[in-house]
Amino acid sequence: MGNLSVLVKKFSVPVLFFVFGITLLVIGIRSKQDSMFMMASVLMFTAGLLSVLYSTGKIKPRVLYILGFIAGAAALVTVFLSYKSVRDTAIYNENYAQCKSEAIQNLTDIRFAQKAYAEKHGTYANTWEELVEFIKTGTVPYVVSEGIVPARKLTVEESKYIYKDNRPIDNLMTEVEAYKLSKSTMVPEDLEGFRRDTIEVSLLKTKFLNKSYTDSRMKAGFGKFYADSLPYIPFTKGKEKWKLETKDSVQMGDDYYPAIRVSGEIPYSKIQGTANEKLSFGKLTSNETAGSWEDE
Repeated sequence: MGNLSVLVKKFSVPVLFFVFGITLLVIGIRSKQDSMFMMASVLMFTAGLLSVLYSTGKIKPRVLYILGFIAGAAALVTVFLSYKSVRDTAIYNENYAQCKSEAIQNLTDIRFAQKAYAEKHGTYANTWEELVEFIKTGTVPYVVSEGIVPARKLTVEESKYIYKDNRPIDNLMTEVEAYKLSKSTMVPEDLEGFRRDTIEVSLLKTKFLNKSYTDSRMKAGFGKFYADSLPYIPFTKGKEKWKLETKDSVQMGDDYYPAIRVSGEIPYSKIQGTANEKLSFGKLTSNETAGSWEDE
């Protein structure tokens, strides 16, 4: 009974390590675990095997120390590789998130500029050169609004001036009525300084160089806006462009509209090791300009 107790104390822990190591190896092989898991399993199995052999007297202490040193070094390498793997994955995920955010901003800006171009010319810009030049030098209408519409009805004289008749005055003054009176020779005192004029302003300055837009780019880490960089997919170092496709006219019911599709593949995937993610907006079969990211 005493000998059995000694044997249990001597071999229980080594055998436990050995069995645990074999179990990890089997699980790793069957479930196709990564290299870090497999290396840890091998080290656990080796430690258990050495413990069993040492307990049986098959290995001398000196040999055990040498093998233990080798196993310890391997363990340190495993820890380093594991840390590096975790760090690399974290960096990859950060780059993916930043790249996708910048790509979405990029496509949003392209869509805005293309819509402004279409409103002015009736079709979308067919080339990147056309669009970039329009962003740099093009203008868009801007309504200058000063003063407010008085919360009162028109007077009889004002109504006759605007409508040239004696129609009943039932409602409060409208924006259009206030505008017409502000341009007349009989400007009421409460409409002095009232202004509603449409002027042409620089697209670049009003949209892409205003403080609000610039601050939002800086906060998101996108940097300063450059029109020349707009056609390029972020994080490709200027080597890959978005694919620009346009149609001057597609039929939608009884009407015809211009159509556009801009698409491309960013150099990252949502899950590392899978296919890179694709982003786009618009369709060539309709006047829809929704972005793929807006459906997520």
